[in-house]
Amino acid sequence: MKEINYKRLQLAIGLLLLLAGPPLPPSAVAQETGLQSRFELALEALENDRLNTARRLLNALLAEEPTLHRARLELARANYLAADFAGARREAERVLAEPELPASVRTTVLAFLAQIREDERRFAQRHRWTPSLYAGAMYDSNVNFGIARDIIDIGGVPFRVLDNSRETSDGAAVIDAGIQHVYNPGRRFDAGEKTGFFVWQSQASAYYRAYFDAGDFNLGVATLRTGPSWFVPGKWRAGIGLQADQVWLGDRALALFSTLNPSVTWEFDNGLELSAEGIVAYRDYARDVDRGRDGWYRSGGLRLGRELGDGRWALQAGIAYFDFDADDDRFAHRGPDLFAGAVWNAWRGGSLYLRAGYRRFDFRGEEPGFAKARDDDEYRLIAGLRHAFRDGALRDWSLLADWTWTDNQANIALYEYDRHQFSLGLARNF
Repeated sequence: MKEINYKRLQLAIGLLLLLAGPPLPPSAVAQETGLQSRFELALEALENDRLNTARRLLNALLAEEPTLHRARLELARANYLAADFAGARREAERVLAEPELPASVRTTVLAFLAQIREDERRFAQRHRWTPSLYAGAMYDSNVNFGIARDIIDIGGVPFRVLDNSRETSDGAAVIDAGIQHVYNPGRRFDAGEKTGFFVWQSQASAYYRAYFDAGDFNLGVATLRTGPSWFVPGKWRAGIGLQADQVWLGDRALALFSTLNPSVTWEFDNGLELSAEGIVAYRDYARDVDRGRDGWYRSGGLRLGRELGDGRWALQAGIAYFDFDADDDRFAHRGPDLFAGAVWNAWRGGSLYLRAGYRRFDFRGEEPGFAKARDDDEYRLIAGLRHAFRDGALRDWSLLADWTWTDNQANIALYEYDRHQFSLGLARNF
């Protein structure tokens, strides 16, 4: 929602005091003093974001004194902040119906009423579609070890024999297209002093990475995701996502991942957020050689973030624990996942970010030929920038560039590697 100019609104409320008329007799003065005290209590509740309390106090006040236009205008504001647009519009129109309303006050209330109607129209919109597109290129210094170990860990003797090398570098073209749909049924709910909202969000996307020479490692991913979301602005948001990812490697189907992903985020003062997230997924691999990788993946974690410097900086850190229960113990693993990062809005429309991560992989079964299980320590560093173009031929597009360095240390030398990936591309929401 757009913000209201509260200074102008407060000025309007002050000017409405002019409508109070001539001095009152002593008995009326006492009554007015009581009404003023109750009005100030309602204002205090409103300024402290206790919207439902403020609405209750103002409604009670107006039930006794319907001509208190200053209280009615504050009720319109409280209704607006609670997303009760019909109620806000009704109260503002009743103030405008006052024939002796000063012209300057009328102008302010008319502007407020126009904003109420605009947000009411937007809230009544049931469907919102947002297509998106990313196109770019990347360089990968170690294609043949693994497209991404969360999908498949390719490294090992067979591939080393075929490639006769631990590292094969290559460039690739990347495209990622998608569309997001938000269904708003217009349902609200009371959440303490504020109003909550319910929506249903869905998304479809297609990602493809085509290497220039190492075509056997081309990666394709088609994703469908849907699920409900609840949120209370400024307080908390929660959702449950059901997702399916079909993965292709080279020219063959590799796997189907089916995932349930619940999450909740609490918002605190001073730009602080705390999130809890869970993942339960079943990984079903298509190739016979990968059948031992079939199994359940589970993860749970916490993430803490905070904005600093009036939103110029954002810091984030998180911890999680994952467990992959593969059919073959050789592929089953568990361990912690830690990360910390920062974002700096360094210039108008542009930001820089840095993220460092660590994951420990404790494998359960023995690695064939080594008489022991793998223990891997993965260190990752990501640095990048984003710039949104505001004019010219690339208006509404964003330039994205990043570098990812991965260093995997293992107790079995065969699985030790390092990798650099550089990406550059353009993205846009339509």
